[in-house]
Amino acid sequence: MTAVLSASPLAGRHGAPKLELVRDEAGFLALEPFWDVLVEQMATRTPFLRWDWMRVWWEECGAGAQLALGVLRDTEGVPQAIAPLMLAREDDRARRHLVTLAFLGGFGPAHGERLDFIVPAGREDELTPLLCRAFTLLRDECDLVRLSFVPQESPNTPHLFAALEQNFIRSGVLNRNACRCITLPATWEQIESRHSTNWRGALRRKWRAFTKEHEGIITRAGERVPHAHAFDELCRLHAVNFPPGVSTFATPAAARLHRRIASAWLPRERAVMPLLESRGRIIAAVYGFIERGEFFQYQMGWDDTLARLSPGKLVVGACVMHAIRLRLGMFDMLPGDYEYKQQWSDSTRWLLDLEAHNPTSLRATVFNTLRAARRKFSHSTPEERAA
Repeated sequence: MTAVLSASPLAGRHGAPKLELVRDEAGFLALEPFWDVLVEQMATRTPFLRWDWMRVWWEECGAGAQLALGVLRDTEGVPQAIAPLMLAREDDRARRHLVTLAFLGGFGPAHGERLDFIVPAGREDELTPLLCRAFTLLRDECDLVRLSFVPQESPNTPHLFAALEQNFIRSGVLNRNACRCITLPATWEQIESRHSTNWRGALRRKWRAFTKEHEGIITRAGERVPHAHAFDELCRLHAVNFPPGVSTFATPAAARLHRRIASAWLPRERAVMPLLESRGRIIAAVYGFIERGEFFQYQMGWDDTLARLSPGKLVVGACVMHAIRLRLGMFDMLPGDYEYKQQWSDSTRWLLDLEAHNPTSLRATVFNTLRAARRKFSHSTPEERAA
């Protein structure tokens, strides 16, 4: 199999970019020198589009998937933009019989949570429609398209909508996911001032109890605790609160991926892991990533035997303090609209799950018919169902 497949009528005309489909691993690996260079230029850059994340996801979670990367190259063959796509079957009872065209790393036990086409800022109107021709080329190979966790504010998003509408049927937003965010000021005191007197008083009492009664200290992975041991402690504490079946982070594939990502990114401070330590024992941890002046909170865990201290709330506070010290501008808590996120946040960003169906796929037709019937049944009244 060749690494790339020519797929654009624009090739060679007035130096227009040439669209190719990269279908094998050799072609994927050959993109490494260009990948992060392009990510650096994006308007909505995220850690989940980095080369490290995509490569490790493919190696640890990509079994059964097929690469289907759209790459726009200039006349010298240099990549100008990338559509990180794959064909795969979701591990979902309703969808497991369907071939889905999705973002590389877009589902599975360790999916990315802000995904997009990799296009330099300011060139989206020029390049993204050309990348979207990949949907036309791949349409006959898939039953449906599901592009998860697309930033609503991305300049690529309108072009994705238009391309799905043009090439498929029943296209639209399947889910709209809230990401609670904290706009970071210059000081912790400014964070406190955004909250009520009761909130500030309660949090300060818990900090005093943590430091005085429990001899607690704030540290980070790599300071008092080696990175590998800190990751083990995070997994242990996370499993206490989010056991297997509840959190995909606890699955073996996710643990392998994140152990590799953490070992590469923690020493370079692309990832950080604030810890709460009491009498030599780790009682809470937060794990997240830094990208372009923003912190992305990915996972956390805490010792539930110390619930009186609210160690989960305290370790989020420690993480916010560290982000302020680093002079970051945004603290994104990623999808999952838990009450504690609502309490901390002062703004919201949205991620969209886009879906569209292949009009020629019998499996997609059957799937859509059954889903429509289930939704009608679940939302109808007993009298309507009886009729």
